[in-house]
Order: sequence, then structure tokens, then C-alpha cells
Amino acid sequence: MRAVRKEEVQGLLDRGALVVDVRPKDKRMTPLPFPSVWLPVEAIQKGSYDLPKDRPILLVCEKGLISQVAGLYLESDGYPEVYSLEGGLRALTEG
Repeated sequence: MRAVRKEEVQGLLDRGALVVDVRPKDKRMTPLPFPSVWLPVEAIQKGSYDLPKDRPILLVCEKGLISQVAGLYLESDGYPEVYSLEGGLRALTEG
């Protein structure tokens, strides 16, 4: 898993990355600024997901910590290209 800066997000989107919002339900008040699917980290920890392995996966949370945890689970499950947004949604919304 690799952390990416906000400047790298568009490049991943251009490559067809699937953006996964891993925030818990009660933390999803601010929407992501691009299309995404919601899959809370708890579901990933339980193995309750079906994500494509043939495209990059960009994980996003509020501060970038939960997405790193989720990324480790996906990586251990054989996902070859997993990214975590460094600084999370806050990095995107703060200039």
C-alpha cells in the first residue's frame, strides 16, 4: 500500500481508480469531491466486501489513518494496487 498526496489523486482517477470511502457512517457528513463507494473499515476488517482487483483502489477517510488500516487488510487479501490518501479528506478540503 502506498500513501498518495492530494496532487496525485487526479492521476489515479484518470487510470480508473475506484475511490472507496472507509469512514464510519457517523463520520460521513462531508461528501467526497469525486464519485466513490462507501465501504466502512469495519466491513473490510470482517472481509465483507467485493472490490475489483484489476484496477487501483484509492481509500479515503477523514485524516488518512483509517484508510491506512483498511489498505493493509486489502493488501493482505491480495489487492495489488492499493492507495491511501495522505491526510485524508482534510487534505483535500484544506488549501
